[in-house]
Amino acid sequence: MGERKSTSRRNFLKMTAAGAAGITLVSKVDSIFSASSAAASPGPGNKWPGRVVVNFNKAAVSASAVANTAVIEQMVNDAILILAGQTTIGAAWKALFPATLTAASKIAIKVSTANTQGAAPHWSSVRAITDGLQQMNFNGTTFPPGNITIYEIGGNLTTDKYTSANFPGISIIADTEVNGGDGALNNRTYAQSLKNAAFLINVFSPRGHNVGSKFTLGFKSHFGTYFPVNQDLHTNAAQNIQAINCTGPVYTKNVLSVCSGIFGMNEGNGPAGLPDIYTTYAQSMDKTSTNQCPTTIIMSTDPVSAEMQAIKIMRINKNETYAIADMPTYLQASAGIATTGFTTIYNIGTIDESQMTVLKIINGASTPVLNPVGGAAGASSGAGIVAHHMKGRNATFIEFKLPSDHIGKEAFIEIFDGRGALVRKFSQKALGAQNHFSWDETDATGNTAENGMYVARLSSGSARESTRFMIVR
Repeated sequence: MGERKSTSRRNFLKMTAAGAAGITLVSKVDSIFSASSAAASPGPGNKWPGRVVVNFNKAAVSASAVANTAVIEQMVNDAILILAGQTTIGAAWKALFPATLTAASKIAIKVSTANTQGAAPHWSSVRAITDGLQQMNFNGTTFPPGNITIYEIGGNLTTDKYTSANFPGISIIADTEVNGGDGALNNRTYAQSLKNAAFLINVFSPRGHNVGSKFTLGFKSHFGTYFPVNQDLHTNAAQNIQAINCTGPVYTKNVLSVCSGIFGMNEGNGPAGLPDIYTTYAQSMDKTSTNQCPTTIIMSTDPVSAEMQAIKIMRINKNETYAIADMPTYLQASAGIATTGFTTIYNIGTIDESQMTVLKIINGASTPVLNPVGGAAGASSGAGIVAHHMKGRNATFIEFKLPSDHIGKEAFIEIFDGRGALVRKFSQKALGAQNHFSWDETDATGNTAENGMYVARLSSGSARESTRFMIVR
């Protein structure tokens, strides 16, 4: 089987500076993190620290909360293409891995399904991953399905549709323990699948918890990798979460973290329970959305950046801030931030969103990059703004950044038409370094804005920035 091209990719990649021609793969580590870190640097599988894709599509779930598997699989394909800067699915997946990858390599996919009632990573998002891996080409030989394992520790794999019918040829294992012999987390035993694999992909969903932090995300997912699975691991849980991900096989083998946020719970709600309502978040991405689900795929080789972005969507949904200081202690201590209660501070990834390259796709179309390599508009003031009209609907996505000392303060965004007349003015609290909202393209009286050139102007304290954008329906 050859590498399959996605039929929508040509136009998709033309629309973004992160396409194959313009993509720049960056490695950013804030100098203040380096100064405070005492151990590991970004892991060998973290090819692009701070580079993360956030892909929202309101069509991923119907009005009756039925998943659209074709849309979900396309979301995963689009995300890996833009993350890797490739134009074919197979080449994009292959680009993630070190040069040691061969057609004989073993790849494990950890899914977090235990104790869920519908909020597990949706099986179709993982199916897109396994299909993509099988399109990797090694001198005419494609990657065999038998070398891919999906594993969980006693999770609801069958209930959550991780079955042979949905994953032909893939090994699906409710795993057993093995003595790794590598000193991982004080010589604890861990999953046989992880031991056998050369590379790891971690797939999780937005969920909460009441142990170690209020989150059951990618870092906490690996509580279901280590044995015995009982309360002794929950003792000093935050420190154990840090140690699991910053040392041992998770650290050395992980090449990709994926938040399958098609459905999701809120922080503190989980790991057991039904999906929560994400209307606030969904409408912040697309004002025309009537969907109650997060319908978002997050993808990064940087586990810290992926975790931070997953927390961000949960915080936006509750209108709460997501600054570095708002992140859970295990994540701060894993990202080089000196944190009370942690004797060892690692530096395995990027937690500061202003240091990330965040690539957004909304309803199948990429948006301008707010913080491109080489400096964004407003770099001198620490502020910036971009706007993107979403074709096919009366909505414009507006994203803005502000210095950290503006978090929690009001920001004002004014929309002017091509004649300089004020069309609409918004006031929004800055919840983090990068913020966004969706304008329904109506003026203050409810009339729909005409086609043409517009200016979005940001002001907050002394920060002033503006950007031009077109509305063409």
